[in-house]
Amino acid sequence: MGPQPGYFTYRSGLEAAERLLTLPQPPSAIFASNDDMASAVVSVAHRRGLEVPGDLSVVGFDDTSASTMVWPELTTIHQPVAEMADTAVDILLREIRRSGSSGRVTVNHMLAHQLVTRASVSRPPPAP
Repeated sequence: MGPQPGYFTYRSGLEAAERLLTLPQPPSAIFASNDDMASAVVSVAHRRGLEVPGDLSVVGFDDTSASTMVWPELTTIHQPVAEMADTAVDILLREIRRSGSSGRVTVNHMLAHQLVTRASVSRPPPAP
């Protein structure tokens, strides 16, 4: 089974984790779309008696406060949210100033992200 749908909420993370962890061959790692969903994965794993990260590695995305409020603390991808907001406002202001231009302009702007390694990941368990 591949990716599971989620709606970036804790509850949808619970549902996706239940589907994945009830498979005959459950995954040894789950990368969630955000830290709330990753926190839910950790909760389901604990409820099922799985050790995180011994039996299951979990990685989130966003580096929100949720990533340090669960046990074990989540490995996650840090996004520079303040810089993202500043850049978006700057792009918007430039477009407003160019009000005489015809049509919309697509702007791609990449900002640095960072892997924040915490206690929720380990090497995969040996194959049976």
